This record gives sequence, structure tokens and C-alpha cells, in this order.
Amino acid sequence: MTWKFHVFATTQRRMYSRILQVLESQMVEVHSFAGEARGAEICVSFLVSSPDDKAYRIKTLLYGLEGVQHVKAFADR
Repeated sequence: MTWKFHVFATTQRRMYSRILQVLESQMVEVHSFAGEARGAEICVSFLVSSPDDKAYRIKTLLYGLEGVQHVKAFADR
């Protein structure tokens, strides 16, 4: 199943890298990854192929990163 994520966080060093490390640790196929910095905040969007349980795990791991304020995940059924 394909999942689309939006991550909203405070701007911190290596935030993009830490998000990518979460995806790598879960061994999911990343179809797209884009980030935008807006002053003190960043928004990262990415599309991955993942089973439901792994997508929920990714969301939980993202919330565990310092500076992450909100994570939205949408299943593309």
C-alpha cells in the first residue's frame, strides 16, 4: 500500500537526514521526498510503499524525533 506523509517540525540541523534514517530503518520503498523550510519551521512530504502496521510504526518513530510537532499520514488505497 502507498502512504503519503506530511511532517511539520522546527528547523533543526539534520532534520531531513533524521527523517530519512527512520525510513531506512523500516526498509520501506521511498517514491518521493521533498522538504521546504519556512523560517523557523520545515514541512517534509514523502510517499512510501508500506504495509499498514509499518506505516503506523513510522508515524510513531517520527513523533520520537526532537523538533517534530505534527505528523499526518494518508493511505492511498
